Amino acid sequence: MLLCLQVIAQESSTVISGVVTDRSSKQAVEFATVQLLTTDSTIVKSSVTDKKGRFSIEGVKPSNYILSCSFIGYEKSAKPIAITGNPLKVNIGTIQIGMLSANMAEVKVTTTTRALNAAIDRKVYNVSQDILAQSGSVSDILKNVPSVEVDIEGQVSLRGSADVMIFINGRPSPLMGKTKAEALQQLPANSIERIEVITNPSARYKPDGSSGIINIVLKKNTKGGLNGSIQANAGTQDRYNGNVSLNYKPGKLNLFGNYSIRKDKRLRLSDINRTYLDAKQNDSSYYTQSSHSSARPLSYVATMGLDYNLSEHNSFGISGNYVSRKQVKHDVMNNLFYNKNGTLTNSYDRLRYDPEYEIEQDATVYWQHNFPQEDHELRVEVNASGSDEQEDNHYTNVYRFPAGLSLKDNTLIIQHDHQQQVAVDYTNPMSEDSKLEAGYLGSFAQLDQNFYGELYDTLQNKFLKDIVKSNRFLYNEYVHAFYVTYQHSFKKFSYSVGLRAEQANIKGNLVTRDSLIKNDYTKVYPTLHLAYKLNSAELQLNYSKRVNRPDGDELNPFPEYQDPRNLRAGNPKLLPEIIHSIELGYKWQNKNLSFVPSLYYRYKQNGFTSVVVPLNDSTLLTTNQNLSNSQSAGLELIFSAKAGTFFNANLSSNFFYSSINATDLGYNSNRSIISMSTNLNSTFTLSKTTMWQLSFNYRSARLTPQGKVLPTFVFNTGLRQDLFKKKLSVILTASDLFKTLQEKTELNTPFLKQTAIYKRDRQIIYLGVSYRFGKSVKKSGDDKLQFDDNL
Repeated sequence: MLLCLQVIAQESSTVISGVVTDRSSKQAVEFATVQLLTTDSTIVKSSVTDKKGRFSIEGVKPSNYILSCSFIGYEKSAKPIAITGNPLKVNIGTIQIGMLSANMAEVKVTTTTRALNAAIDRKVYNVSQDILAQSGSVSDILKNVPSVEVDIEGQVSLRGSADVMIFINGRPSPLMGKTKAEALQQLPANSIERIEVITNPSARYKPDGSSGIINIVLKKNTKGGLNGSIQANAGTQDRYNGNVSLNYKPGKLNLFGNYSIRKDKRLRLSDINRTYLDAKQNDSSYYTQSSHSSARPLSYVATMGLDYNLSEHNSFGISGNYVSRKQVKHDVMNNLFYNKNGTLTNSYDRLRYDPEYEIEQDATVYWQHNFPQEDHELRVEVNASGSDEQEDNHYTNVYRFPAGLSLKDNTLIIQHDHQQQVAVDYTNPMSEDSKLEAGYLGSFAQLDQNFYGELYDTLQNKFLKDIVKSNRFLYNEYVHAFYVTYQHSFKKFSYSVGLRAEQANIKGNLVTRDSLIKNDYTKVYPTLHLAYKLNSAELQLNYSKRVNRPDGDELNPFPEYQDPRNLRAGNPKLLPEIIHSIELGYKWQNKNLSFVPSLYYRYKQNGFTSVVVPLNDSTLLTTNQNLSNSQSAGLELIFSAKAGTFFNANLSSNFFYSSINATDLGYNSNRSIISMSTNLNSTFTLSKTTMWQLSFNYRSARLTPQGKVLPTFVFNTGLRQDLFKKKLSVILTASDLFKTLQEKTELNTPFLKQTAIYKRDRQIIYLGVSYRFGKSVKKSGDDKLQFDDNL
């Protein structure tokens, strides 16, 4: 029997909302399709439920409708609804749907999720919709996310700034420390569910990272019954990777697991040409270096966990991740030295053999209580992670001119990184138009870095400890944070104000020098978000105060001697960066098009910058210093379009202005530059079972404090053919199709000029297959943004 719901409306616009739940378990049904139909079954509007089962349908005119709800494996529900008078907000409550009997035929799925969901202040990139993700690394996929740039060495930046906080599953991870570029280039993309980018977070989120947050969400299936997928890919030059994903959800319990493996081949080439200058800016000597580095990294990612609904109002879960990275690096570095007349004075090769590994483990336990009122909840979460990393570097200097005995030296680097987090989050929807959030986050990190250097004594025929290269550095960082946010909406206008207070206790111990570094401080970070809804658009103005704290590697003053002519070290005197970020954004959208332009401005105090200083006439030291200040501004344009089922594309461009006060580095005036980056990702549906994807990235020249980086361009493509009712897919991908990927940098200081060119593997091709089994999840082509609320 159908129950007719009649609503007498009062306002100028209508929003119909509600919740879809499982009739037996009373749990929310995610990804259910809710459609508003006319009485003759014509579709007027549609929506998809979020992970809490909620849906919202906007812009409904007064009339008689049928509200239809469907989900794969469930009976279809239909409810007549009549809206009369002037439109208003309508909450129809809970729609309960029951599962189909086991002998019911499987429903055919014909729609897919959009690869990119873009809002004014955040973007969600669904990795499963990217063909290239089936064979690439996480670093490869980040290049397709608007506002995100990845250089040839895997360093990630957001809106032109490398000071970005990268989370895994909404939490900091030891993997995203000093070696995050290596980790992102080795982690398989087919272990990732989605990537979320938040450029101006509220006070609920950690304020770290001047340009915002990138959250990498690992796969975690929540479909009913038994479901899974298997993927396998083989690439050129003996590359391969694979992924197995499973979940079982008979009712209140959900068990999930995911395992990925990736075997890669990495080739890195570089050429450096350097001119040393005397006090009168005349050439005094020359230096060239060419290097060749090869490795065969092997990576594993394993995820397991369970979620269990104890009752209608209580649930808990436990999960764990295991990540292993291993590789053996073989490097050859040819060094040539010339006097000012161009005569060769010295030539030698530095060889490196380095077996290294990194193992990261983490575990998370949570308990959540849902109060009777919708969205009124309390969540407690505890997370612990640890990372063990080792580099066992064996070097040999082979002297060619003047000829001499080869010299050997070793550097063993052992690092232990442990982190713990305790989070308590409370959300109270005080009314239909207002919400209060409050909570606590305790973040605790302990880092132990141990460098042990050796020199080979030719007289004693054995290695002896090198006290110059041996050191130990301990670093502890404890941060206690309390936050509160309040949100309120009034007709078309809404606002959110927030305040976060943090007490940071930082202690570094230079064990080798018996010296302590302490920095304790309390700071507050306000946030403000304003929004105004137009007919088919939205306007937002956001402000946040952020911080970029130096980590243990950036504070450790002991140099690394991988290349004795080019040393790297931290700076124990580094102060935290303070950033004031303002963003003005607009979003317009219709059925086939969306346009999201944003203007942003950042003012940075005590800004970090990488600088090069000479230690002598042949050795340079790269370290970090605090600049007086810097400011940057930009215009970001994101355009999405689709033409029926045949074509969809996302085009994003970021125009970036940066001005740096470099007087502390010896420059007489500010240095500024305008740069831009463009990303295009397009998909052509050639038939019901054939998809073709094209993507390219362009990055213009950009400024560094002591020089600039020249433009880069790369083009990728992929093809997917579905077979056997889309249970099996054959995938072909090619990255850097035109062999254009390289990076050229220029350095210009009062004491030297340098040009460097870096290259990597080119034109990598993969062929793979993917098989899916179990029930399919139906998702609308007009999915709303799906965010990880636990970020």
